[in-house]
Amino acid sequence: MAILFCNIGWMEKYQGNSTSDQIQGGGSFVEIEGSGGEVCNFSPDKDMLYGFVQTRGQINIDNLGASKTDEFINGVTVVWTATNPKTKGTYIIGWYKNATVFRHYQKFEITPKVQRKNGIDCYRIKALQVDVRLLSTDERIYPIPRAGQSGFGMGQEPIWYGKGEKNTALIRGVYQFIESKDGVIKAKNTFNRSYDQEKKVQVEKAAIETSCQYFESLGYEVISVEKDNSGWDIEAIAGKLKLRIEVKGLSGTHFTIGLTPNEYSAFLQQDLDYRLAVVMNALVEPKLWICRFSTEQNDWVAEAVGSDEYQTLNINQKVSAIIELETKISKEKTQ
Repeated sequence: MAILFCNIGWMEKYQGNSTSDQIQGGGSFVEIEGSGGEVCNFSPDKDMLYGFVQTRGQINIDNLGASKTDEFINGVTVVWTATNPKTKGTYIIGWYKNATVFRHYQKFEITPKVQRKNGIDCYRIKALQVDVRLLSTDERIYPIPRAGQSGFGMGQEPIWYGKGEKNTALIRGVYQFIESKDGVIKAKNTFNRSYDQEKKVQVEKAAIETSCQYFESLGYEVISVEKDNSGWDIEAIAGKLKLRIEVKGLSGTHFTIGLTPNEYSAFLQQDLDYRLAVVMNALVEPKLWICRFSTEQNDWVAEAVGSDEYQTLNINQKVSAIIELETKISKEKTQ
């Protein structure tokens, strides 16, 4: 099967440019215009998605197996990549499988609502929604090397065909990564813990294990730093990426947690590599929420693993104090 890499700007959802999701990077066109045709790449319209990548000319579909007279080719795996604003590295952010790739720009006969709202009237690639996957920001850990740095991988152009024997291992790894991500990743309860411990301890341990299992399933190496009193419990590492994760477990299904002063201090930094993992119903059927600070929304957001639930956090700061006597005052007995 033919493969095509398309490098675009970085966004969270690609559902159109908005105050809560602004495109970052994407080349000189985006810098000048403040937007780009890729901002709607993962916005479905009647079970179809329409992808855009900014190129200087045609897409040379001959490199994908088409003849010189063909205007399009079917059955292509299109891998979308973007530059992570924090690490500046290029990572896979999603893909279209079984896509149709066109040699030239295609004008919409009837422009979908989101594209029309964003001033987009054409596309380069299309695919059925069932064959499309957009990775969450935490799942975007698979790096794609740039040819200028490594001698293989993508060049400076936004289109790359993955050709050349020296790229064989890289392409094989990309296919394996895509296949490993097919289907929805769900945090499952795999714990058989005895009930001779206090319930609170069980919940905390179950929450840690659920969180570790989730980030390991994304490809991170997870280490515990609970004993370091750093303000977070675990760290997830993948290449240059390192996430600091505070974990909270709940026995019920009501999302309300408290943070210690040390934990809250780390939370207040609003660092892009900090996560708050909250596991509800931890001992029965864990539901994992990943909370992070979104620079696009300038707010804390929470995403439920295994579903499309996406909410903002309501943060109520409480003030407390410890009051004690500083000195002892004695009274002399009078006679």
